[in-house]
Amino acid sequence: MNSHEFMGVVAELSGDKPWPKPLHLLQAATMVDKGTEVGTAAKTARTTSRILQRIIESPDRVQEALGIPLDKVDEAQTRRVRLILGQLALGRCAELAFEDIYRSEMHSEELELRDLRENRTDTDYRLHNGFGRPIYRINIKFHGARFRRASELVGLDPNDCFALATYKIHSALQKQEQEGLPYFFAIVGVPHLSGEIVGGLIPSRLVDAAAIFQRSPKTQHKRDFEDSVVDHLVSTTHQVISETIGKIKEAEWYMISARRADKLLRQLLFERVYALRIRGFAQQFRGAELDMHFSLCADLIPLKKFLQILGEGGQTKITTLMERGDL
Repeated sequence: MNSHEFMGVVAELSGDKPWPKPLHLLQAATMVDKGTEVGTAAKTARTTSRILQRIIESPDRVQEALGIPLDKVDEAQTRRVRLILGQLALGRCAELAFEDIYRSEMHSEELELRDLRENRTDTDYRLHNGFGRPIYRINIKFHGARFRRASELVGLDPNDCFALATYKIHSALQKQEQEGLPYFFAIVGVPHLSGEIVGGLIPSRLVDAAAIFQRSPKTQHKRDFEDSVVDHLVSTTHQVISETIGKIKEAEWYMISARRADKLLRQLLFERVYALRIRGFAQQFRGAELDMHFSLCADLIPLKKFLQILGEGGQTKITTLMERGDL
């Protein structure tokens, strides 16, 4: 990718918004090219005329702004960024599919689903009642590759096994107890669909631009650039997004409360958290999480059934099921 192509992608991703630092200097230089005074453009970019002038006079403005030649990005870096983008896009598609399912299944206007994804917390959505008060937290989890040794290690069919990190269960329960707001995990998986596969369908020019931005020592908020790539794919309804959402919507969705997940974790600790039975697990599998494994059919409830109960029985019915440990 050359400098002209890179700037074209950045302009496409940013639209009318200011370019991310330090690319805002390139945007200011473009303003000067179109007739704006250097001082005025520098003020707009919140930089000095001296710095902006250095960018303008550079034989390669992009290299000057980023601090690296564009050919400094190798294939390994590009593959890594493609995987990151694929995982982000897959997660976003799962969230959009969840919204579609919620709208099609819930026929009541008393409950409102509010999007919290921009905050990058451990909550994707909050469900609010008719008075605008939050009643549930919902975190969406996409599970990809099957745990092939599930039968041997945790006594579950690989097609019926979902793994959730134990620390996420603990964190969710802590948040629930602090706020008095029931916390739910919404679970979905699609065979043979992964971040790697989705990433492989993202246009190379977008991946290359993100890899260049990631590699630069001068860039900040690198995740924001990656999110802008996914936002662009969603806003333009790129084929990879529409097809992925379609596949996820057709998949089986499940729900489990943090309370029930914690209860099952305590009851089946050594049966379902097989890492605890392996001596030196942390040394053998560095970076691996301690997962609790659930049966989708036995331990979780289908999402559509959950929404049906909520729509017909309301919060009281959901609370009763939670207290009984059935949800």
